Amino acid sequence: MPHELTVELPRLPTAGSLARSAVSDSFAEELGRDRVGELLLVVSELVTNAVLYGRGAITLKLRVERDGIFGEVVDQGGGFEREVRERGPDEFTGRGLMIVDALSRRWGIHEGTTHVWFELAQPDDPPRLTEPELGEAERPDGLDAAP
Repeated sequence: MPHELTVELPRLPTAGSLARSAVSDSFAEELGRDRVGELLLVVSELVTNAVLYGRGAITLKLRVERDGIFGEVVDQGGGFEREVRERGPDEFTGRGLMIVDALSRRWGIHEGTTHVWFELAQPDDPPRLTEPELGEAERPDGLDAAP
């Protein structure tokens, strides 16, 4: 049976911390230190992007099943730059989507929105960098559409 979490987050600088606490409280024992650490990184990056660049309410949804960890962060913004940009060694920001990309088996966005979904890579998946998958049809089954 899937273990699910849905959290409404405030549009405040503390949203990332609140999201990390909720994820740790809900999944740390089930997933173990390394897996929950990867999940925390992805969630933290996406929630931070929602706070910095989005609008309106922020919702974090997660589902853990035997075959994977699935999630999404949704806000009411109108979209964002979807390309993963190369960053130089002296740049301190702009690496969030690179982290999401590196830790996800696949991920994507709804075109024209700030609705980002991801499927965390499994420990035996080969490392890879991907481009985001666009459109609602690409999302993993079982994630509800944004309200």
